[in-house]
Amino acid sequence: MPRHISLVFPGQGSQHIGMLEGIDSSLIDEVKPIVNSALDFDLIDLISNGNSEELNKTSNTQPALLLSSYLSFRQLKSLIDFKPNVLCGHSLGEYTALVIGESLNLEQGLKLVHQRGLLMEECKSGSMYAILNCDLDKITNYCQQVQNKLNLVVSPANINSPKQIVIAGHIDAVEEVILMLKNDGVRKCIKLQVSVASHCKLMKDAANHFEKVVNTISLKLPTIELIHNFNASSSSDIDELKSNLIKQLTNPVQWIKTMQYLKRKNSIIIECGPNKVLTGIAKSNDLETTVSTSTDDHIATLKSLL
Repeated sequence: MPRHISLVFPGQGSQHIGMLEGIDSSLIDEVKPIVNSALDFDLIDLISNGNSEELNKTSNTQPALLLSSYLSFRQLKSLIDFKPNVLCGHSLGEYTALVIGESLNLEQGLKLVHQRGLLMEECKSGSMYAILNCDLDKITNYCQQVQNKLNLVVSPANINSPKQIVIAGHIDAVEEVILMLKNDGVRKCIKLQVSVASHCKLMKDAANHFEKVVNTISLKLPTIELIHNFNASSSSDIDELKSNLIKQLTNPVQWIKTMQYLKRKNSIIIECGPNKVLTGIAKSNDLETTVSTSTDDHIATLKSLL
């Protein structure tokens, strides 16, 4: 019986200059007219020859990661014949999953995430920290205490694994929670290099404007089962799909629940895109059969698994 296959697509933080270097030039040439039609700047040149400061702007990062992950999948599919059973994307990666699942075409996807990034950049500045080896309930409790005390936003944003939770919110509120955690003996709190605090209530205005954008585009239900960040479930209709995308901006990424779902499927997890962030997170959720397209031996590894 063929193994169950899940594709996962990374979000912001995995990007880097030169992340298309391993992609066949013919694939890049094929999509170049689509990319140039979708955006008013040269995305491929930015990825290949730009500087990190420009690439790391949210409105540039999002289409850059979508394109890179999409091409990683296309190249993998050209080398190995396989049929994915489930699609998952972490944060921005959910939109790559929508393109792979044919809910959106590539041009629609690039336009949509660029607009999403612009709206996020207009929100109040905030902060995000990754907290390692601390119980979610403790983190949530401290966030609630600080919210009540300061009347500012701070909450879990990425529930990645039992060993890694990311919080987001107003800068002062986030720093207060980190201080309380450190005073309680939590040793590893890592500040993320972002100016946009994703997946919390600071994104409310962006979500309201983004809803109007989403309602102007033609979406289809995915041809492959797609698990959403908001509820770790699939959508039964277009209205639910749109609602899940909008709610994703202001609510935490339920990645532990997503990984638990894939574990029940005994899935081979293939991370398509730059770096190996999701491969590491999968392993910290006790999923061992993982492959990243960023490793040199991924084709041989996948052939042996399949």
